Amino acid sequence: MTRTLLVLLALCPALVACNMGAAQQNSPLPSPDANNIIYITATPPPATALPSASPSPSPIPPSPSPFPAQLQQQAEQFAENGYWEEAATLYRRLLQFGTGIAAQDRAFAAFRLGQVTLRAGFFQQAADALTLHIVEFPQSTRLAQAHFLRGDAFLGISQWDAAIADLQRYLLLRPGLMDSYVYERIADAQLALGQADAALANYERAIQARRSLVPLLILREKLAQIYINLERYQDAIAQYDAILAVARNAPYRANIAYSAAQTALAADDSAAASQRLRTIFEQYPSTATAWKALEQLNEVGSPYSGLQRGKAAYTAGDYQAAIDAFNEFTSSNGLDAIPAELFLLLGRAYRQIGNSAAATIAFQAIIDQYPTDPLFGDALLERGRTRFLAGDSPGAIEAYLAIADTYPTFEQAAGEALWRAAYLYGTNGETMRSREVFMRLADTYPQHELTTNGLFNAASAALRQEEWAVAENIYARIASLSQGEYQAAAYLWMGRIAQRNSDQARADEAFSLAVAAAPDSYFAARAGDFQRNIPPFQAPSTMRFSFDDTSERAATEQWLRATFAIETPGALRPLSPQLQQDPRMIRSQELLAVGAYTEAANELDDLLDSLRANGDALGSYQLAVHLRELGMVRESVIAAADVIIAAGVGTLDAPTYLARLRFPAAYIDIIQPATAARAVDPLLVLALIRQESLFNTNATAAAGEVGLMQVIPSTGKYIAEELQWPNYQHSDLFRPYVGIAFGTFYIDEQLDLFDQNAIAALAAYNAGPGRALDWHALAGGDPDLFMTAITIESTRGYVQYIYRNYNIYRALYGGQ
Repeated sequence: MTRTLLVLLALCPALVACNMGAAQQNSPLPSPDANNIIYITATPPPATALPSASPSPSPIPPSPSPFPAQLQQQAEQFAENGYWEEAATLYRRLLQFGTGIAAQDRAFAAFRLGQVTLRAGFFQQAADALTLHIVEFPQSTRLAQAHFLRGDAFLGISQWDAAIADLQRYLLLRPGLMDSYVYERIADAQLALGQADAALANYERAIQARRSLVPLLILREKLAQIYINLERYQDAIAQYDAILAVARNAPYRANIAYSAAQTALAADDSAAASQRLRTIFEQYPSTATAWKALEQLNEVGSPYSGLQRGKAAYTAGDYQAAIDAFNEFTSSNGLDAIPAELFLLLGRAYRQIGNSAAATIAFQAIIDQYPTDPLFGDALLERGRTRFLAGDSPGAIEAYLAIADTYPTFEQAAGEALWRAAYLYGTNGETMRSREVFMRLADTYPQHELTTNGLFNAASAALRQEEWAVAENIYARIASLSQGEYQAAAYLWMGRIAQRNSDQARADEAFSLAVAAAPDSYFAARAGDFQRNIPPFQAPSTMRFSFDDTSERAATEQWLRATFAIETPGALRPLSPQLQQDPRMIRSQELLAVGAYTEAANELDDLLDSLRANGDALGSYQLAVHLRELGMVRESVIAAADVIIAAGVGTLDAPTYLARLRFPAAYIDIIQPATAARAVDPLLVLALIRQESLFNTNATAAAGEVGLMQVIPSTGKYIAEELQWPNYQHSDLFRPYVGIAFGTFYIDEQLDLFDQNAIAALAAYNAGPGRALDWHALAGGDPDLFMTAITIESTRGYVQYIYRNYNIYRALYGGQ
């Protein structure tokens, strides 16, 4: 039993402060202010001190009185930027002053020494520093937090009893703040000691104490798995049912329900398991989990029809199983019992395994037997797509055009058929035919969802053929049919063509219309550059990163009062009593104080969501200011964005103080030296970081990208070799100075590869230099044609966002 518990404990994410949170082709882009990022706070293993990417600590000034204050300030800056070893050295030097510095400064140095050594993974050193704080400064306001941190340090070196004692002491000193997270850590330690009953009781206490929803669901899953390992199956099922009572995401619910069914099977309750499996299949048929549930139902003697099995198998990607099930159903049922959907899925399944002939027969069955079914148009299109995927582009074009000719009243299918035929003509180099069919689509079905996209394709082809008048007419048509970013893009190109025709007045008018159509878009930023006659990513002559926040904040608050009819007297900046007393706010601030950044971010995200849902712009503003001061830059950016979006204005139309909260110059103290060393524009790096991580140094993504500039493992290894970075580990990139040093090196390398063409360099940063070289060749050096040449939708959006970001940064921080 003890071995099982220890193995399980090794999987628990709460130990040693190692916590993981689960946390467009010419199409309108989603909001970039809350990227879908997974957050991680991970304590790296002890390692040799990493090299500094910025100068070592400044020489000690000769005057003795200001020295401790300056030393503390420098230590804090080092800690914020990820120089944890260097910061620890300075905190130790402060402690060496003994009674030569104030007791509160010595207490602070000991506390911070414990924090940074814990963050660096030196657990015993952290425990020693925190012990010094606890013993020598029993009246410290940070005493409880020191016990918590020392408890985390003891967890890191497997001193379970000592960890439990410290965590329990924290609960006595500061009850009701973040009890849920403390009880979970105590339970982890008790589990490691083999104290299963005590651990389970504390896990239950952790659940009953308050925390935000996502961490609560993660905790319940963890507790369910522990109950399963202890063969307490009904208790595990109770946890799964509690999750199902509040979770709303269908795939997640299906997975939880499946786990509950497996637990029921482990408990030899096949009837309950079968019922849960049936529920999965019937309530979540479009999830891959439904197929697993159905397979198990067959095994326990509760089979479903071939139609149901086939649909589940197709969704799960088991195409041969789907074919077998569908054919079984058709062989035992008459046509009146067979839905058109079966033949559609059967044809797609055949196509997936490479049997185009059988796929065509299945689609033809719908055309022949179900002429009034809603899937009739889909069958027509699938027949053409089958030819295309079989390598017969001419045959596919013929099939698509036949749909439009034969079934013109089937607007959705006929319009899509025209778009597909035109697109294939274009890929085959038949530019004129492609344009003709795209124009036919616009003439016949002007409101079709693909019409605007088709017109953009036609206009781009005309541009490449230097048919300026044709392109201008098409863009004018797009502008009349669309709004937002589509319209802004059309006006941008109309302005460019007018410039080429030496009609500057008409060009200026078009560029102004582009800005007005979508103020915070790439197209508006690009139009603005044309208005000012500057090339893409033109760096300002000077930059400024310090401002009079007091006066600017006063102007911002006047704007807030006028914009949102706020009548609250006095300064608006301080947190309202409601926010101060909000449990999520209270928990997040305490979690931040002990370095539990992931848990704090989860609580703050929940709070931000509720403010947004309630339309509380004042609360969002207060959080934007407060969180920026706490160093939670990502959350501050999101809060500021919520205010500007609620006001319905572009970022640069909002007060500059608020705009800079949305587009902050965070980490500029390490960005400037890193970029200066490589002659890279610091505003470009700011714009890049904002898109990559929203200034969250703990960010990670599915492919292993980590840190402020989201460097992937293979690229990180390559950069480390190029920089001769000693003892490199991928987790080093969570340190701000390392992430910035590596990311700046890599974007500089791409800039050199593309002769300082920032648009191509950014595409290479995102999609790899090989693809970017191909797009660059197609565009012939024109940045706007480069955008149309990008074949990866996400990369196009990525570059457009950074261009938008850069222009806003230039307006906010560039010299006039």
